Amino acid sequence: MATGTATVTDMATAMDMAAMTRRRAEPRCLAFAAAAWAMAAHAQQGLTAAPAGSMIVQPRIGVMQTWTDNLRLQEHDKDAALITTLSPGIRILSNSGSLRGSVDYTLNGIAYLKSDQPARFQNSLVANAQAELISRTLFVDMRANIGQQNASAFGQQSAPTLGSQGAVNNLANQNQHETGTLAIAPSLRGMLGGVATYDLRSEFTRTEARGTSLGDSRGSSGTLRIDQWNAGMLGWWLQANTQQVKPKTARSNRSETLKAGVNYRPDPDWFFTLDAGRERNDFLGSGTQDGPTGGVTAEWTPTPRTRMGANWQYHDYGNSHGLTFEHRMARSVWRFADMSTTTLGNTGAPGGVRTYYDQFFLLFASVEPDPVQRDIRVRQELQRQGLSPDAPLANGFLSTGPSRLRSQQLGVTLQGVRSSLSAQLSRSITRRLGSNLNQGDLANTSRVEQRSYALTASHQLTPLSGVSLTASRQESTGDFANQAIQLTSWIASWNARLGPRLNGQLGARHSRFEGAAPYTENAVYANLTQLF
Repeated sequence: MATGTATVTDMATAMDMAAMTRRRAEPRCLAFAAAAWAMAAHAQQGLTAAPAGSMIVQPRIGVMQTWTDNLRLQEHDKDAALITTLSPGIRILSNSGSLRGSVDYTLNGIAYLKSDQPARFQNSLVANAQAELISRTLFVDMRANIGQQNASAFGQQSAPTLGSQGAVNNLANQNQHETGTLAIAPSLRGMLGGVATYDLRSEFTRTEARGTSLGDSRGSSGTLRIDQWNAGMLGWWLQANTQQVKPKTARSNRSETLKAGVNYRPDPDWFFTLDAGRERNDFLGSGTQDGPTGGVTAEWTPTPRTRMGANWQYHDYGNSHGLTFEHRMARSVWRFADMSTTTLGNTGAPGGVRTYYDQFFLLFASVEPDPVQRDIRVRQELQRQGLSPDAPLANGFLSTGPSRLRSQQLGVTLQGVRSSLSAQLSRSITRRLGSNLNQGDLANTSRVEQRSYALTASHQLTPLSGVSLTASRQESTGDFANQAIQLTSWIASWNARLGPRLNGQLGARHSRFEGAAPYTENAVYANLTQLF
């Protein structure tokens, strides 16, 4: 009974995600948030008794009080305010049965005191699940995300409040919009006469941003891949793919690809792929282009802790490539990624490690291979060190139309007995494809370059308390002198475990923004989180 209830909860969360992002009515009172949490907790009471190892359900509720000297992020006439945030949430993990995956959802109810800023709700969701409807044959993959995204890379930027359970954007930043993405991908797998295997997959996506139509889109794609069955050192494969993205306020884009390739594995450590084919697309806007495509991929895995990969692909509209390096040591993770690809819509940093959660998830890979148990251990470690799972956040902006994205990321995490140090550096350059096809920043500049730097140090004072300090900087530039911004932030926090399931945090923040509307902002906050 518990497993069935969780299945309904997970699928309902994903299917309702897009509807949540469209809600425009904002509550004026946090009583709604309290009531929502109470109903969610009551509905999940039956899940907490799920057998160990099959499912883990953990409701929570957090209360945060923040004082800021500049709520509306103005250079003059600063608006000091008290901000109360009530954050009921739930985390569900399952690694057995017909449904596997995880859901982490938080509903932040934000109210402003000593200010006329209206109260509002803010959703945060990360959900990934796979349902096996027919054993080894029919699958459905589901992904859903809700978070805060900047509409413009050159508009005002602001630093979130980093809590032990996630980040909260509670300042009055008109450039930020709640953005949700839902993806559902059914797939059918089987054998072809004992000679080859097939994987027929389709994917349906929907993206919506609250308060703006920029970046809203619907997408669909289909892929058929046939691989040689029981291939040895040398094997062949065929793949056909079609994709279409329909923005809400712009013309749609479509691509079709047909490729054949060979795989070569001379030994377990090395793997190579060579492919060639034809593709057709309308990315350049001057009708449909038809031309050849081809590429090569190489992977080297000398040890379970070290992995290197490289790929290159030819396209008429611009070649793509990828270079990755990842090495795990007993107490450190080193990762580098350099990628160039074509995107059809909102721009962010694809691939690579984006948050401290990702970095520590890699760090504990050799210690805890089970992903569910590793998730628990990573969150406990982040909570112990006072680090937010969401920090640092990758750059990005809302956009419509085809673009070329070059992304470079470097992440390093060093962990000692009582201290840790984590550094994240990223750089991305987004260029528009064609002419008069883009909306947003790329309609006013041919390129957007974004750079992000973040350094966090944490130290465990006692077995139950610790301190952390985060310094970060985000920069964006375009073709013109007035298209340049810079946000520098310092965040210090003290965290402690106040009870078996009660955690507390005190923090302070200083931010300085330079751009068309510069400002400085200082804040202090206190946070309590009760786990159930």
